[in-house]
Amino acid sequence: MAPSIPGQMLNTSWTLHRLSPLHHEKEFQSLLDNPEALKTYANRLRDQLTGNVLSGFQVGTSAPSPEEDTLSRTGALKDCTWEAISSLSLEDLNAPQPESPCGILVVLEYENITYKAALLAPPEGSHSRKTSTYLPLLLTRLPGPLRQTFISFLSANFDTYCSVFRLPSQFLCAGLASYVDTLTQGRDREPAPSRAILEDVVKEIQITVSFSTNVAPALRSLNINIPRGSIKSFLPAAGDSDQPSGSILSGLSSYIEKHLAMDLDLAGSSARDSPARKHVRISKIACNGFVLGAEGKMKLVAQPIRTGSAGDDSAENDDDARNEKKRLALRASEVLLFSVIHRSLVGENQES
Repeated sequence: MAPSIPGQMLNTSWTLHRLSPLHHEKEFQSLLDNPEALKTYANRLRDQLTGNVLSGFQVGTSAPSPEEDTLSRTGALKDCTWEAISSLSLEDLNAPQPESPCGILVVLEYENITYKAALLAPPEGSHSRKTSTYLPLLLTRLPGPLRQTFISFLSANFDTYCSVFRLPSQFLCAGLASYVDTLTQGRDREPAPSRAILEDVVKEIQITVSFSTNVAPALRSLNINIPRGSIKSFLPAAGDSDQPSGSILSGLSSYIEKHLAMDLDLAGSSARDSPARKHVRISKIACNGFVLGAEGKMKLVAQPIRTGSAGDDSAENDDDARNEKKRLALRASEVLLFSVIHRSLVGENQES
């Protein structure tokens, strides 16, 4: 069974872009709540792809690039759909839906593979205007040539500008902190079970550190792996209310400074012009639950909650435990997704 539209955001490696408002007043007064408009643009994109794109990749004497070769083996385009995203609630699919849709899901179904893209609206609900629609975050799972064709289509039909969406180092660190906080806080969970869930969901943390050529001309990056059994040692002690919510970042920073003699300042407590902020940056944070890359990459990993059939008490308890872990992972993914959407509204020159 195909995943729900909110579920389409999960378990997919996305490339992130920013979009300026989409102008559609010459053809339609509204977009998100207008099935006719969505169908019109879907048919127009399908016609452009089937009429121009694939055939264009198969001509010429030079050897095709790996992405062009991949695209040439997708088979014929079977269907192109544009569908309004009614909700971005990942944890509870039965939650009350917002008054207006939250974005557009574009699906390109080829014979051998399915590609997709999503245009997401800000959560404040101020994205609908009389002459345009503001969907600032564009997610794509498309090979390079097809992505460029899709972006050109948006530009030609909506007079929108698309730019690469880079994520600053402090945002990556804040994303890790909020993800961990969501897994370990709330609902009066006992410390031991909540930390066991954290280890099951996150497993291990991989941090990629990149350096300025001014301080490390021969060392472009360094990968730091935090094993599963060590993660809980970076969390505050149970009942310690004086620890800040981002204390896992402080713990990680202290650990790395102690063992590697590197002041990374993951928690962002140092001054903006400090050497740690100017010459050392976090370019990627990955774990079993998510991946965030500074170059504009994101993947949210979570599984839907399935209701099992009635059985003995032990089986029901096991199902409850598994569903609780899945529910927390979905909630943490939802928090991270909304933080990326909110970040897309912030100027690129701002660090927070």
